[in-house]
Amino acid sequence: MVGLTGPSGSGKSSLLALIAGVERPVGGRVVVGGQDLAALDADRLARFRRERLGIVFQAFHLLPALTALENVALPLELAAVPDARKRAREMLEQVGLAHRLDHRPPHLSGGEQQRVAIARAFVPRPALILADELTGNLDQQTSTHVTDLLFDLVTQWGTTLLLVTHDLHLARRTQRCLRLEDGRITADAHPNLSPVA
Repeated sequence: MVGLTGPSGSGKSSLLALIAGVERPVGGRVVVGGQDLAALDADRLARFRRERLGIVFQAFHLLPALTALENVALPLELAAVPDARKRAREMLEQVGLAHRLDHRPPHLSGGEQQRVAIARAFVPRPALILADELTGNLDQQTSTHVTDLLFDLVTQWGTTLLLVTHDLHLARRTQRCLRLEDGRITADAHPNLSPVA
């Protein structure tokens, strides 16, 4: 679990976009899980994202016309996974939303929407979860519940997490904390060292 902090405009979200293959670098290389993303065409890059990455955004990015179950099943259905609905249902049960399967995002609270988004990110069983300010739209109590859930799932599934946050308390819960300023890492702290300020 790696936390990434830094001021607005320092490049945190841009770094996530590069790691996700949404943006292409103008120089250097982006290698994720041994795969040089520059070597992938658009179709292979989409498949790489679908199979290897889960992304959780601050703004949830759920499809409002789909139910919670349909939103979580969607990445599996796009990958033609035969038991997509069953796996989506199990994942929603795991995040405590078994009773909200048929509700659409406009009828869910912010915390429930973020739990649906977390379920959607984890359901393909990715090697890497990218989380970008996932608690930015939530109150403190809901933020704590959502982040506890995220950390529990990461630990349970053995997934790597890169967590972008302005919340230093949250960043300090990770195993390694980096600070980014003007596109460069300016500090790196491990659990036994002083946290990044």
